[in-house]
Amino acid sequence: MRFKVMVTRVQVMERWVKAADEEDAAAKIHEELDQPYAYVGHWDTKSSEVEIVEVQQTKAAPSVAVDAGGPPLLTLRAAADSLGVPYSAIYNLARRGKIGCTLIGSKRYISREDLLAFIRANTIPGVAGD
Repeated sequence: MRFKVMVTRVQVMERWVKAADEEDAAAKIHEELDQPYAYVGHWDTKSSEVEIVEVQQTKAAPSVAVDAGGPPLLTLRAAADSLGVPYSAIYNLARRGKIGCTLIGSKRYISREDLLAFIRANTIPGVAGD
């Protein structure tokens, strides 16, 4: 899903300005603030508010079933998608040798059997509900 977010932020900055009067001091600060990438001083955030203004359903990546059917090898991306975990998690497991993988050329693949064996070996039995 995508979320359109509106952020309102209140910041405060104090600075000494050499000027003839209050109007001149305010004008100098306004002039500096109007410059792109102006540096006026250190800003302190006093408050911020985040509001979700719109939600869009995004198209989910197609899931790859981890069963006996289908091709015997899965790409790391397909394995991650089938488990619903980030690609980096599967990549790190394969790189560290925690999950079996097959190297073909420079690409790593995980067999469905290795993936299922990893799931079985790392499943912690739950406690039955009341």
